[in-house]
Amino acid sequence: MDNGKTRVVGLDGGINFRDIGGYVNNQGRTVKWRKIMRCGHLANLSDNDLNVIEQIGITKVHDFRRIEEQTQSPSCAIRAKFIDDYQISIGDISRFWEFLFGGKLTSGSSHQLVVNSYGACIEAVIPAFSRFMRHIVDDADSASVFHCSAGKDRTGMAAALILSALDVPRQTIVDDYMLTMKHYDPEKLIAIVEGHLRDAKVEHWDREWLIPYCSVHQDNIVAFLDAIENRYGDVQCYLISALGLSQADLDKMQHCYLEG
Repeated sequence: MDNGKTRVVGLDGGINFRDIGGYVNNQGRTVKWRKIMRCGHLANLSDNDLNVIEQIGITKVHDFRRIEEQTQSPSCAIRAKFIDDYQISIGDISRFWEFLFGGKLTSGSSHQLVVNSYGACIEAVIPAFSRFMRHIVDDADSASVFHCSAGKDRTGMAAALILSALDVPRQTIVDDYMLTMKHYDPEKLIAIVEGHLRDAKVEHWDREWLIPYCSVHQDNIVAFLDAIENRYGDVQCYLISALGLSQADLDKMQHCYLEG
């Protein structure tokens, strides 16, 4: 039985399935548990998992993945409404291949490519994240889960936006992002990427080059937040100026998603 006050939701087939509740914001108010959850893909859920998710009361599932990702790992039949047409791409994978085939890829250059992709995407994600945040505002009376494939990059950015809207301190947001290091095993993703490399007839690579793409680093989410702050002043201004929320929307989020 889910007790509602644990960071990780215990699921047999969950991937990086976590609650963003329990964090204390700058006014000393706490984010409510079991209202907003984040995770990786939902293709491996058991019948018991589906029951747990239903008991939590999740009514909306937000799938950020591209069509080919959804086709490769179709979500299980969660008894909730799916919004799965966001089609978010983060990171310029073509640059990864360009560096690899050009003999320029190292663990350092791979890391920098990922960091740069986080900093460079803040405009490109506006259409998807503006719709997503509108749902989070409008569905504040129920519970939602949002996810990508591994629950780290696109999902990490979305979590950062929600927690920022709730006035959670930046360091707490960074710490939440980094929990993927504890709750996600990148080995399976590395194996998939290595399979792509073999299919492409790549003869030599170092696993260290792949880790930045398959894991997380603090520099990534810091680059995302820094880019927003440099362009818009702060994340709340980005939520209003770029994503189209109003101050009343932010007030509603804080009223509905915070204790007290």
